[in-house]
Amino acid sequence: MKKGLLGSTALIGATAMMAGAAGAAEAPTWKLSGNMNFQVYFADRDGFDAVAFGTTSTKAVVSTTPTLAPVIKVFNTTDVVDTKDFYFGVDESELQLNVSGTADNGLNYGFKIEINANTDDTKVADEARLQLSGGWGTLQMGDEDGAEDIMNYGGENLMGATGGWDGDGDDVASSIASIMFPTIAGDTSDSTKISYFSPRFSGFQVGASYAPTKGDGNLSTGDDTLFQNYIGLGANYDNSFGDVRVRASAVYAAASYEGVNAVEDIGAWSVGGIVGFGPVSVGANYTDNGDSGSDVGSGAESSYWNVAASFETGPIYLSAGYIARTYELSGSPDWEPAAFALTADYSVAPGLGVYAEYTSYDSDSTPSFDANVIIAGANVSF
Repeated sequence: MKKGLLGSTALIGATAMMAGAAGAAEAPTWKLSGNMNFQVYFADRDGFDAVAFGTTSTKAVVSTTPTLAPVIKVFNTTDVVDTKDFYFGVDESELQLNVSGTADNGLNYGFKIEINANTDDTKVADEARLQLSGGWGTLQMGDEDGAEDIMNYGGENLMGATGGWDGDGDDVASSIASIMFPTIAGDTSDSTKISYFSPRFSGFQVGASYAPTKGDGNLSTGDDTLFQNYIGLGANYDNSFGDVRVRASAVYAAASYEGVNAVEDIGAWSVGGIVGFGPVSVGANYTDNGDSGSDVGSGAESSYWNVAASFETGPIYLSAGYIARTYELSGSPDWEPAAFALTADYSVAPGLGVYAEYTSYDSDSTPSFDANVIIAGANVSF
């Protein structure tokens, strides 16, 4: 406790020294932005699905945990026979408040709060963080994505509409989509953390993040988790040469297991890149989660790769992408689910857009499933 208090005091002191005499500085200003959409979902699901609709039967499925990429642990559970194949939804409805000011010595400071506005959201704020920046780089403190996520490039960055296999398919096919969702093990999402990002020199930038636990720091809600001391490291490159834009990245994520069972620590890495020429871009990513979070000696490992291409002309944006995952377990065949997606976006007017996407999820190995999801929607942003 004392060590943490001293660390906080040192951080506050360092902030004060960087700020200098702020009495004559320009007062912070604020900007409000936001967006809302309405979507129609069409879903054809076969195999297994965790959405609670319809009658039930028993089937074997793959289990997942909230902190790690899925590993193969086949067990009997309640399956679902769907009774409806289309739904309405409001998936993204949020307001974002950005406050920024500048001190006399050039220090930029401010905060961001992203407010959820969906009627079924359980949290009022999705992201909330302070930010300090200057010629030395950027320091972020609060609930925000870490370097292992922000600095990573791949095919998912090119997918339009809701994101294809990286989008809102999990709204109507949650088990299938959560298995396909491309996430590096150790990704802390919006957990409370401290992150530093260097200035970009000749296209290169580095960053690092640290989160004591995967949560918002409220120990009364159980955020003192079995996995602790999350570290995210990243380096990327972003530069243009005439009509050609090149982006490349390498990131690493780690966390230590503090429980009593024999479980592997988290250690995962990812490399990716995007090349754009005029209206056309192509991107790819490979992520190796290794044995992160698996039982010691189980031989369980996971990895995934993806590739995508996009085309933009005037108000039209089109993309296509493919993702494949591999799960290995000693004594069992590899399980290799995959997904393919097509997306289309059209800008009707400034701040008004319509979009559609088709995503096909498939696995030919055991456990087997397939699902086809179509999403069409409209979005207004300001």
